Amino acid sequence: MQPSNTINFPPPWFDLIASNSDLGATASGLIEAVEARICHDEHQGAKVFPLAEMRYRALEMCSPAATKVIVIGQDPYHGLVKLPDGSVVPEATGLSFSIPQGARLPPSLRNIFKELVTDLNVTTPLHGDLTHWAKQGVLLLNTVLSVEMDQPKSHEKMGWQTITAAIIQALSRSKPGLVFILWGNSAKALRLHIADNAHTIIESSHPSPIGGSCNKGFFGSKPFSRANQALSQQGCQQIVWCEAAGYGFTD
Repeated sequence: MQPSNTINFPPPWFDLIASNSDLGATASGLIEAVEARICHDEHQGAKVFPLAEMRYRALEMCSPAATKVIVIGQDPYHGLVKLPDGSVVPEATGLSFSIPQGARLPPSLRNIFKELVTDLNVTTPLHGDLTHWAKQGVLLLNTVLSVEMDQPKSHEKMGWQTITAAIIQALSRSKPGLVFILWGNSAKALRLHIADNAHTIIESSHPSPIGGSCNKGFFGSKPFSRANQALSQQGCQQIVWCEAAGYGFTD
């Protein structure tokens, strides 16, 4: 049975988990339990990001059938950002590493763009909204799908990791030839759930500058060109990582 209609978990992804993961149909109860806990916390005054209607945006924008590349993040951004029009909105958008268009680039995304520029010899993207990636089949999935405002990793014990592991397991079992990009230890931990099914796994340290992580294997790892090479070998269309033929994102 699928989760309650009040929960926006996309049915195609639930059906995939139910039929192709060890979690199976019991995922419904787990998803509802996590959502109930979040609802309780919000009633107690907690502010949770991304907003409920954006919690499963990565899954909504990239169906199982459309998914070609999986980029796994940690937990969502936990702060607010001010946009050029003066509005203040959550930095988290439901897509890992992505931010609202017009928001200042956070350190990890800034480093991702540095590697993108070097790897593909393109100009720096004009903004940090990665919707363009998602529309091409890049699943931008965080390991944990929610966080309390100004409290990083506050929802790590909610149960999200079991759900996202089931997503990775089910997807990798049911579809061969995917490209998994694993940045940092949280993402690498999910490698255990990737089925042996002709997949390409690209992993490195996290792009964050904290502790010098970005300098411990992320810079120079060429994830974007390697992903496109793997897609070409599978007979799949490559990802256009920079719009307008590499001249930056357009508004």
